[in-house]
Amino acid sequence: MTGEPISRRRALTLLGLGTAAVAAGTAGWAAGVGAPAGSTRLEPGASGAPLRQPEMIASRDGTLDVTLTAAAGVRLAGRDTSAWGYNGTSPGPTLRLRPGDTLRVRLVNHIDQPTNLHTHGLHVSPNGNGDNPFVTIEKGDSFDFVIAVPANHPAGTYWYHPHHHGTVADQIFAGLVGALLVSGETDLPVTHDLVLLISDTTLDGSGRVVPAGPMATMMGREGDLVLVNGQHQPVIEAAPESLQR
Repeated sequence: MTGEPISRRRALTLLGLGTAAVAAGTAGWAAGVGAPAGSTRLEPGASGAPLRQPEMIASRDGTLDVTLTAAAGVRLAGRDTSAWGYNGTSPGPTLRLRPGDTLRVRLVNHIDQPTNLHTHGLHVSPNGNGDNPFVTIEKGDSFDFVIAVPANHPAGTYWYHPHHHGTVADQIFAGLVGALLVSGETDLPVTHDLVLLISDTTLDGSGRVVPAGPMATMMGREGDLVLVNGQHQPVIEAAPESLQR
């Protein structure tokens, strides 16, 4: 596809208009103005609270051993919902590893669909009980993943989520996500190191995740409620001259 190139000023103008439109749409939804059919207004105090951090689980002596239970009934945007999460929260615990570590995850399935686990972005084996997208964990069952992180693995911010074919979009949309960090040799000299996991969903008036309609199934789904660490428009405080990552 060819066409007239867009100048930098024009691109910035379009970006600004798009950002303003997204901000206006989110603010309108929060106030109940133009809310999607079947959805509900946010309750008072649901927006603008201090940013919360997911539970941090770090490896020790080269191993991170954790049980993750996928189940319904997490709080989103300050209210109880029937959305799904790991260990009772969405996002689930943040997993912190170092190169050369072994990640051992027992995944327990308490949702009404088959599921599994994928460590998105890690350079690891997909075979056997590793990061295998063909593992199927039925409702009520569990599975033990053993994932070896290479000693030369790059540091970075990654995430984990289900990857069972045919149910991935529904399960991520329902809240099954979590952050996964691979630390480098040295940490940056910052005052605070914060995890920001952005997700989107749509809830009905009873706090249930709205099922995908035919168009969303075909084109992909974009939720009406954008969340950061499961919160709506949380606030981060910063002191002058402090450094935050």
